Amino acid sequence: MVGLLLLAGGLSQRMGHDKARMAGGVQRILQEAKAAGLTPRIVLAGPPPRASELERDGWLDDSDEVLDDPTHATCLHDVLVHVLDGTLPPMVLTPCDAVLVDREAFSALANMAPGVPLDHEGRRQVLFSHVPEGWATQPHPHQRVEALFDGFAERSIGAFGSMLRTANTPEELATMTSVKPGTVEGDRP
Repeated sequence: MVGLLLLAGGLSQRMGHDKARMAGGVQRILQEAKAAGLTPRIVLAGPPPRASELERDGWLDDSDEVLDDPTHATCLHDVLVHVLDGTLPPMVLTPCDAVLVDREAFSALANMAPGVPLDHEGRRQVLFSHVPEGWATQPHPHQRVEALFDGFAERSIGAFGSMLRTANTPEELATMTSVKPGTVEGDRP
């Protein structure tokens, strides 16, 4: 089995909102991953008490495990180094603002050999990587997330590569059609 490692972060300054709650957010992604058979579904919730807040609000019902960031973490790099410590089964990474990814895309990522998928323009999308079982990453001295995946092979997932997009500004979100339509403010479980 291949699992899901969902990066649920926190408030985005560029977006001006919590990305985990926009366009269906973590709830929609967890439902799509579950429908694709990804298990376990682990949510990296961000700094405490974020995990308990998301759970309380019903956003994480389809998760198997929810983790707050370790106390020493200052960025996503630190969180990934902490979590990808050689103890996990094969996992597909997914950021919470992947509003286009659906169950078919998750199936393509899970069936892809371990590596970094390429988007429709041939760019490496490391936050959608398929991490092999037992993989332990090594810290990068400049805390570059991309560098954590330098040794991963590039993988094409065909037409699903066009779904490997994230929204970092309200303008980018407006150009994307989510599986669950709605607004940043209006999507609730």
